[in-house]
Amino acid sequence: MKAVIFAGLVAVAPSVAVAAGCAPDGGVVVEKVETMNQMMLDLDVAGFVAAIKTEIGIDLADSLNGLPGIYADGFEGCSTIAQRSDLGGMVQNVVMFNGKAGPLYGYWLAVPNPDGHRVISFTLNTDLQIVMENLR
Repeated sequence: MKAVIFAGLVAVAPSVAVAAGCAPDGGVVVEKVETMNQMMLDLDVAGFVAAIKTEIGIDLADSLNGLPGIYADGFEGCSTIAQRSDLGGMVQNVVMFNGKAGPLYGYWLAVPNPDGHRVISFTLNTDLQIVMENLR
């Protein structure tokens, strides 16, 4: 299976309402992370790419252009499979998207700011081991 990898610094626009996403049961819910999770769950790659390009000026279209082909049959759901939060408010999530073609994993790092949290790093990959290497 073709791996889809992208790691970078990102900032996401505040969401209007709490997104369904893949929020952890009993954990810290970071609205911006859940908004991004929902975009992946919906295979809204164009929206995901546009949001990041608008916020930080990085065009992910080339990095994620294979995603719709690999996951053309969509996702059956998603869940946060690991979360670490620090006393200072930093939150790390590892998410598993249950793709019909196989799983896709995401890593999100968010830090507190006056508006809640700012997402500053993420990785998407079909290899859980690669994603877990980001978790500190």
